[in-house]
Amino acid sequence: MGNVFISYRRDDAAGYARAIYEELTERFSPERVFMDVDAIEPGLPFDEVIRDAVGQCEVLLVLIGARWLAPRPEGGTRLDDERDFVRIEIAAALARKIRVIPVLLDGTPMPKEAELPEPLRGLAWRNAIELSNTRFNADVNRLVEVLAKVLGEAARPAPVAGAPAAAASASAARASPAPSPPPPAAAQAEPPSRAAAHPAGSRTRLAVIGGAVVLVLAAAIVALWPAPPAVDPSAASNANMPNVPGAKMPKVTSGNMPPPSAPALPAYGVVFGSDRTLAAARDEIDRAAAQGVKDAGVYFRNGYFASIAAAASQTEADRILGIVRAFGTDPYAARMETWCRQPQARDGYVECAATATKQ
Repeated sequence: MGNVFISYRRDDAAGYARAIYEELTERFSPERVFMDVDAIEPGLPFDEVIRDAVGQCEVLLVLIGARWLAPRPEGGTRLDDERDFVRIEIAAALARKIRVIPVLLDGTPMPKEAELPEPLRGLAWRNAIELSNTRFNADVNRLVEVLAKVLGEAARPAPVAGAPAAAASASAARASPAPSPPPPAAAQAEPPSRAAAHPAGSRTRLAVIGGAVVLVLAAAIVALWPAPPAVDPSAASNANMPNVPGAKMPKVTSGNMPPPSAPALPAYGVVFGSDRTLAAARDEIDRAAAQGVKDAGVYFRNGYFASIAAAASQTEADRILGIVRAFGTDPYAARMETWCRQPQARDGYVECAATATKQ
């Protein structure tokens, strides 16, 4: 069985690369998806490292965005540089005659043969798949179907988001038992006219009034009574333990207190940064705030700190996407209940469960 290699440029498709990587590791074995080989140790020949990594794969995904063919100041494009990582990756895959799939992002046209250097000309003849933010789930599902055939591994089903509130309410209503029938007429309270005609009615009213007076006096005494001094919870809990000579009394500490509640997630999030360090993610948020992006936070998942702007609706997420696209690298919108599972509050960020477990 083969593996998948994701080829992309950081300043062109970093957001999409991260989103695709996370989707593929949800659907296939995580160790079979490769990304970010540019973290090459000092002293190693990067061209050989890249060729070795591509050599372990059966599929190369070439993510092509609007800046993939951006010109260089000195002329030509980065693909004209024989040391360009993307050029080395594609050339190695074409030379091995493995499946090379161009992934065209947000309507980016397929590069023409004349725009590519000689070792990459074969890319222009490969059938591409389109992927956009508005059809992301459907487009990724089509990509997964192709990869499942090539890799010879059945893909896991896509995660299902939570049911809408209206549907959940309807399900709860169907599952709830039928209401109990009303009590028989004999058990219901007597109407006021019959209570007034009862021989003991006067005595009953006097008893009720007297009881009410007693309750009012009791409430006043409780309100005026001085509050007890504050008691340390650990001391109070240990004070209730039996006094056994020589016994070690357990202490009530934060370690055995119930865990805090999970942080509330927004309905949608716009992922506009993905960094290895928390400091870098906070810098991303500061730059976004200067451009008018508010309510952004840092979320940690799969070894990356993601900078995410909160949005209450899909419409709000689309508005934020329009802002961050001016300075970000391929942002995308996501349903946060699916993107961040089992959220846990940390110091300065929210940690989310990994998107998949190794098989």
